[in-house]
Amino acid sequence: MNYIFDCLESLMRQSFRDFSILVIDNGSDDGTVEFIRSNYPTVSVLQNFKNLGFCKANNQGIHLAKSEYVLVANPDVVLSQDFLQNLVTFADKNSGGGSFGGKVLKIYSEAFNTDEELGLREIIKSDIIDSTGLEIFKSRRIIDRGEGSKDEGQYDRTEEVFGNTGACVLYRKSALQDIMIKNEFFDQDFFAYKEDIDLAWRLRLYGWQCWYYPLAICYHHRQFPGAGDSFRKNFRHRRQVSKMLRSFSLRNYHLLLVKNDQLANMIVALPWFLFRELKVILYALVLEPFQYRSIKEFFQLLPSALVKRKVIMAHRKISAKEMRKWFK
Repeated sequence: MNYIFDCLESLMRQSFRDFSILVIDNGSDDGTVEFIRSNYPTVSVLQNFKNLGFCKANNQGIHLAKSEYVLVANPDVVLSQDFLQNLVTFADKNSGGGSFGGKVLKIYSEAFNTDEELGLREIIKSDIIDSTGLEIFKSRRIIDRGEGSKDEGQYDRTEEVFGNTGACVLYRKSALQDIMIKNEFFDQDFFAYKEDIDLAWRLRLYGWQCWYYPLAICYHHRQFPGAGDSFRKNFRHRRQVSKMLRSFSLRNYHLLLVKNDQLANMIVALPWFLFRELKVILYALVLEPFQYRSIKEFFQLLPSALVKRKVIMAHRKISAKEMRKWFK
């Protein structure tokens, strides 16, 4: 309820009108469903009576969508008025694109007006970048490009990126159908977090382009802060996030590597990867001892990930050498 009003209002104000809205409610108990049904009669709601996770809920929506494109958007996203018009027009001109993302700027928690019944009413939009696409390094560190920096036009060039953030991304439905495994687009073993990176990597391996188009602008109140520039800042940021979500993040990061990374590329990047991996594991086990459970869950899900890897590698169209250009 703190977010849905502004999200839906931004959709209602879009200059592009040829779309429908489907809200997948994952077992909320704060009156969200009743609010939508009372105030937005044209919005469809699929109500799950428990939290099925980001992945399964979005898969439900994608399966129900009959359109050429599907915009996956978090409820804490607010779109600029021409967002859909700009992004769909660009997508129509780039048939090889499987995903399309715009310039995502931040909304901060200070925007909350707790006296308002509907929560986030007078939102504060910033000029601080949340994401201009996903960027991956040889160490296999994966970040939202530009996150935390001031928007000064440095990301105003239309270009291909490794992938797009799942907070707000337009997918070509035929591309999603092409990469579907076991009737899933997002991997439901992930439940939540890193699933957008997993899907972006698979799109790339299957030969689909992922585009960043800066004229499509939206705003996002990020739930999981990005890594800081220092150990202290990074530690403070992570402490703001629940243990459950930090567990998903660590577990799913390793699952997506198992599924998508090509052996030749991993061998080439081994020095960078091992150096970072040692730091990641030591940090998790020393400062976040609850992560032992994440490692246990990783090994429980490993057989399923290996089966999916076999499918992905059998259907990939892009060589290891071609993929290496994305690792910074």
